[in-house]
Amino acid sequence: MLAPAAAAQSPTPTLAWDRECYTEHQPMTFSGTGYTPGGEVELEFSRTGSVLGTYGTTADAGGAIGDFVLATEQDMLAEGEDRETRFVSANDRTRIDQGAQPPESQFATGAFTFTRWMGFSPGRYVPGRKAAVEIYGWAFAEGEPAYLLFRKGRRTVASVRVGTIVGPCGDIEQRIKVPRKLRAGAYKVWLSTDRKRPSDRSTWREARVTRRPAAAAASTRPMRRAG
Repeated sequence: MLAPAAAAQSPTPTLAWDRECYTEHQPMTFSGTGYTPGGEVELEFSRTGSVLGTYGTTADAGGAIGDFVLATEQDMLAEGEDRETRFVSANDRTRIDQGAQPPESQFATGAFTFTRWMGFSPGRYVPGRKAAVEIYGWAFAEGEPAYLLFRKGRRTVASVRVGTIVGPCGDIEQRIKVPRKLRAGAYKVWLSTDRKRPSDRSTWREARVTRRPAAAAASTRPMRRAG
């Protein structure tokens, strides 16, 4: 009678993530309690129907875990996927290997959203007119301001505030007013979290400022990524 009672006293493990949404190379910080003190804990990442990968950590003397993992888009997303829910099981290997504990004490589960990060903008701008821009999946910059920069070489000729990147996955769509002071010609336009220069993670494309609007050139297209 003592063995089942002792087994039932094992705490139920927990698993938590510090954010709801992550993107490539963003630290995904986790924590948990209730594991075998000093025991191996294996985190198993999956989508419905398949395992994506594992990560091993060790519980401390109090049975707690805490660490972070990094992942690429290739690790977490299939071709054609832009934003998906991913599931995680934190498995207490000691209890699983012993086979002596009830299932609810052997593992904890959790989930988060993983997103690609992108920028979209037109290829042609008319001073004084409005243009649509979009930031998608900048979870790493949630809560930060975003700007559209018009640059020639290393010089920022004009900077327009797009708005604040909102969470949990870091999106914003806005119509911005193109500065009247811009002269016609070729530019590189950047979506950036820095008002004066491209941020470490930003997007860009070649563009033109013209006095005459062109509907086809004004439609938004994906930008190239930097960082």
